[in-house]
Amino acid sequence: MTTPSAPETEFSPTMIPARLPIGLAPSALLTVVRITVARQVRGVRRWVLAGVFALPIAFAILIRQFRPSLEAAPVEDGLILGLIFPALVPLAALLLASGMVQDDVEEQTLTYLLIRPIARWAIYLAKLAGTAIVTWGRAAIFTVATVGAIHWGESGLVGTVLRERAPIYVAMLALATAAYASIFGALSLVLRRALVVGAIYVVVVEGFFGAIDFVIREATVIYYIRVLAVRWLGVAGEEWSIDPDTAVSASTCVIVLLAIAGWFAAIGAAIFAAREFRLKTPEGN
Repeated sequence: MTTPSAPETEFSPTMIPARLPIGLAPSALLTVVRITVARQVRGVRRWVLAGVFALPIAFAILIRQFRPSLEAAPVEDGLILGLIFPALVPLAALLLASGMVQDDVEEQTLTYLLIRPIARWAIYLAKLAGTAIVTWGRAAIFTVATVGAIHWGESGLVGTVLRERAPIYVAMLALATAAYASIFGALSLVLRRALVVGAIYVVVVEGFFGAIDFVIREATVIYYIRVLAVRWLGVAGEEWSIDPDTAVSASTCVIVLLAIAGWFAAIGAAIFAAREFRLKTPEGN
């Protein structure tokens, strides 16, 4: 008596393997964000950025120590609006955003992201979101600490400074980091020396042209941040040649900054989705 064998499966040469559905699974996107955040808060960058952002705090402490009679308002304007926003924030965004894709290529981990059932453009946006979150969080912590060091010992430190002014700075930082991270993220996908070109952009475009009273400054991020400082914080805009009567409104600044962030994020996502990346192998190829 013979045992009946299982029917053999017939394979056709035209059969192709089933593809995983590609979509926008929230859990998968959150995983990409978490991976990006974990990578951006480790390594040498963490200590470099911490040291750079600690400089305004050190300056504030020294000023309080050796010039206690100096008014806090000009010190705050100089350190926060004259150093952190135009220099430290864009440089931090440049350092992190320029490596958010290249690090995966160097560490041979980009493949693990690309084989996930997520659209490639969504992977890029998730990585960009994680990078912007890290940049904003670090900048916000050190900026609030700087404001606290400037106004330390004042009666209105908690009520006026930390409860009213600090949240405004945090909101402005969110807009600035979103715009800068999007710009430098897209730049890193088209240029090999993105760090060098990005540094030139920060110095020339944001630093030089952003300070000139000419129409070209309206193409810079720092101009709209300064207008927000005038509108929301009551800062005098004479030093930046900003007239409150003729400058754009605060709502226009917010819309423009969000538009810049969205535009360059879309460009970066489109490039990432279409580009083929050469990944390193153990053989070095």
